[in-house]
Amino acid sequence: MIKNLLSIFVILAGLSILTLSSISIIGVTESYSETTQTQTKSQSSNTIHITKDASNSYVLSSGSSQIGTFDTTYTIAGSVTALKESNVLITSTIIKDFDKSPVIGYVIAHKSKSDSKLPTLANPFADKGIINEKIKSEIQSSIASSQKLKTTQAEIKCNFGMEINDWKCSTHGLLG
Repeated sequence: MIKNLLSIFVILAGLSILTLSSISIIGVTESYSETTQTQTKSQSSNTIHITKDASNSYVLSSGSSQIGTFDTTYTIAGSVTALKESNVLITSTIIKDFDKSPVIGYVIAHKSKSDSKLPTLANPFADKGIINEKIKSEIQSSIASSQKLKTTQAEIKCNFGMEINDWKCSTHGLLG
């Protein structure tokens, strides 16, 4: 009897662990929050943390659904040396992640004065190539700025919202 109860407990414990793992994975996917860690070749202690915080809203009206506002912030933290050594990996990680975003097709492109003079309606949305180039440019510029800091640790915050012209990354030194 005790042996059977022990077997049942082990099975239930295994199911419980499996269930908790599933909930955890689903929670990360549903909240669009994740942390990525990369390690540089030179020192395993030079870990880079990339955190994503994304929010978006939907408007439901008359039986249809439209995307409302959205905003995605990436925070990149690590040693200045590690940021420089891993700049290509950092950039490609964020580009690949943003390419999978449900809002990628709704980023508003640059509006020029000549657009209003066209006889047809221009596509107001930025294409994937322009989006990826802007992400690359902002991140690479911030990593270059981090090299001028007088600290060994840095944090880069990138805010990618609804309009591509407003996308910016800023660099801050961290104590430590």
